[in-house]
Amino acid sequence: MSKTILCLCRDVTVQDVRRAVAEGYDDMETLKRFTGACTGPCQGKTCVDGIRQLLADLTGRPLDEVPAPPRRPPVTPVRLGTLAARDED
Repeated sequence: MSKTILCLCRDVTVQDVRRAVAEGYDDMETLKRFTGACTGPCQGKTCVDGIRQLLADLTGRPLDEVPAPPRRPPVTPVRLGTLAARDED
């Protein structure tokens, strides 16, 4: 059986999203928390559109009624050294 991966960072498949929606996780925020989609290094930049489209199809809602999850800082990866650096000023 083949699998279609939607979120490459977290290895979230179409089947994972289908199962999550069947269990009641039918909005992007709860779907993200349940599956881990959009939480990898890309922060959803490569997968959020496909996941939103599938979620809209599965729930019968128009795509514009399935908002992307809110972006939370940091939006881009930050090196730990940057966070650990002391400001000597």
